[in-house]
Amino acid sequence: MARVTLLIVLALVALHVVALIDCLSSRPDRIAAFPRRAWLALIVLCPVAGPIAWCRAGTEAGPQPDREPGRRAQARRALAQRERARARRGPIGPEDDADFVRFLAESVRNR
Repeated sequence: MARVTLLIVLALVALHVVALIDCLSSRPDRIAAFPRRAWLALIVLCPVAGPIAWCRAGTEAGPQPDREPGRRAQARRALAQRERARARRGPIGPEDDADFVRFLAESVRNR
C-alpha cells in the first residue's frame, strides 16, 4: 500500500512540476481563459485540480507561428527545402514513374 501511495504522490508532483514549467514557458498569446498569474496561482494553490485544469484548458490549440527563434526554425526551414528539392527531382523509384509502369503493362500484355 505504501508503494502505491508513493507512486501516486510522485505522479502528482510530476504533474505539478510539468504544469508549472509549461505555464511559465508558454507564450502569452497562447494562454487561454485566464492571465498567466491566475493560472500560476491556481496551479500552486490547488495541487491536484490546478495542473489538471492547466493541461485541459490552459493553452489554445492551433497552428504555431512560422517564426520560431533559434535552431529549431533553421532545422525546419532546412527540412522544408530538402522536401521541396526532392519533390522537384521527380520519381524516386521505378514504381513512381508513370511511363515505366505503362511500359511494364504493355510488355505484360504483349507476352
